[in-house]
Amino acid sequence: MTRRGAFDPSDVELPLRLVVIGDSTAFTDHRGPQLPDEPTLYPNVLADHLAERLDRPVARTVLAQPGSTVRDAVRLVTKDRHAQFEVIGPADAVVVGVGSFDHAPAGVPPSIQALVPFLRPDRLRRTVRTRLHAAYPHLVRLRRGRGRRTPTGEFHRLYGQLLDHVRGLTWGRAAGVVLGPTSHRSAYYGDRHPEHPRAEAEQLSLAVAHGFRAVAAWPLIRPQAEELNPDGIHWPTAAHRAVGLALADALLPSLCGHDAQIGLPEDQG
Repeated sequence: MTRRGAFDPSDVELPLRLVVIGDSTAFTDHRGPQLPDEPTLYPNVLADHLAERLDRPVARTVLAQPGSTVRDAVRLVTKDRHAQFEVIGPADAVVVGVGSFDHAPAGVPPSIQALVPFLRPDRLRRTVRTRLHAAYPHLVRLRRGRGRRTPTGEFHRLYGQLLDHVRGLTWGRAAGVVLGPTSHRSAYYGDRHPEHPRAEAEQLSLAVAHGFRAVAAWPLIRPQAEELNPDGIHWPTAAHRAVGLALADALLPSLCGHDAQIGLPEDQG
């Protein structure tokens, strides 16, 4: 007990800790990249809706960078000790929103693109980068939009690792949801993305198999497809809102105790 008027820490409700592991869609809208506190971005729409529905403050942390792939996300959850133990480990809810870039139609092989930043002198690097970007849409059209930046088998392997590491770091007590991939139907990708439906179905199926709830992004974004960023990838405000609300609805049953949490991987249970 405390004396009358004294501060009692137990009287303060701790915020729900929400973590979003994402890519540029987590911080970019139809106007371009935005500051983290932009209220219309889907992680903030999600946090605000959870706070309202749970009548509890929500502290959200977004771990995202442009062009993030599943390989980058695996590196984050296995190598970045701050992300592992100070951000993801204590989380009450985790959104895994990577995979879109992995499923983008392949033009120039990613292994070649990865070498470009190391080219010297600077003039050579800039020339090579410019020519690769110019060739990309033509190569995508040549392949009729087939092929993915991350090969299917490699994506499945790494995505399973990513989800199991998130489960392990949270000791299975967090609510977890996966956000499916958006489509890449811009001029840069040859204005076509025929493999998206299959990639989306595979990714969402993997999520469920690893104990996560799943939200398909593209059906929520398609109604606003005409308002996408000029790159054809990033979403307008209405799409961000639809995605944030759908993620909240997917997390609430677990956060309210009406549904199971993500649990531990079988070899750690």
